[in-house]
Amino acid sequence: EEFVYGEDDFVLQAAAWGDPDSAPSRFDRVLLAGWSDRMERGLFRYRLGPLPTRVLPGPVRLVAQLNEQRSAERRPPQPVRSLRDPFDPGAFNFTRLRPAELLFRLRRTGGPGPPPDPLLVAINASPLERGHVLLLPEPARRLPQVLTAPALRGALEAALLSAHPGFCVGFNGLGGGASVNHLHLHGLYLGRPLPLEEAPAEPLGPRLGLLRAGPAPAFLFFAPGPAALEPVSRAVCRAAEHLAGAGLACNVLATRGHPPAGSGAGGGRGLRVLLWARRPLFGPKAGEPFTVALCELAGLLPLPAEPLYRDITEVQALSAI
Repeated sequence: EEFVYGEDDFVLQAAAWGDPDSAPSRFDRVLLAGWSDRMERGLFRYRLGPLPTRVLPGPVRLVAQLNEQRSAERRPPQPVRSLRDPFDPGAFNFTRLRPAELLFRLRRTGGPGPPPDPLLVAINASPLERGHVLLLPEPARRLPQVLTAPALRGALEAALLSAHPGFCVGFNGLGGGASVNHLHLHGLYLGRPLPLEEAPAEPLGPRLGLLRAGPAPAFLFFAPGPAALEPVSRAVCRAAEHLAGAGLACNVLATRGHPPAGSGAGGGRGLRVLLWARRPLFGPKAGEPFTVALCELAGLLPLPAEPLYRDITEVQALSAI
């Protein structure tokens, strides 16, 4: 089914963190109802219940979360050899999803500007959180996992369709934790705020900042409203392409947040789009307690074992990141 939306469906100011469950949007209701239906029908690799969660003592305020089932039962990540690996039709890809795993197709009508390419919204069969979905440009195009401006813009519009303060979208590049080399982004509902939402950034240019508040420094782009999504998407993808040309991998996260000057500088909240540049990692890194992808860089640590969840310190986690 299609989820057709227009500019009037954008939620310019999401609910406050003090009341995140108030007045879900039409997008939230449809997505979460479909997601819960698929969970009841047994279409996920495991049944996701409440996840033990704690904030690690320390200035960065990392959020540790125990998710043993994801570690044990998710599909093994595909081997990646380079930042330019082509799409491999013989490996698992999203043309192989069962029809019931698809929730709906996102399609915008009307302004601002030409609409982005439609995105398929599908369950992530190994979820991190309730409502964890995949955002897929037309899978039949068989695009490799290289971020494009139309795909990012569609995902940013999806972020503005949610009224939940913790709904965010993200991207793991090749060499940056991507487990499938077929173009996709993630959407998920976080249960608590991240420091990245309000910390001020150092200005690097008229529309670019450097954010040091999280576990690792990130470039910060900001979209104050729907009209800025198209230029921000193009700028982020130009930067990601530049990084790839320099031999660096990337991760991207878009979340509701304050303007780059921070929460005390005035101005309404918009979308903060964070881009991390990193040395690429091909294959598992021996001896590390967890894999580092967009969640870990944002300060959320899904951990695979109870002793690690219980004992890990902020210093240890930051060292791994």
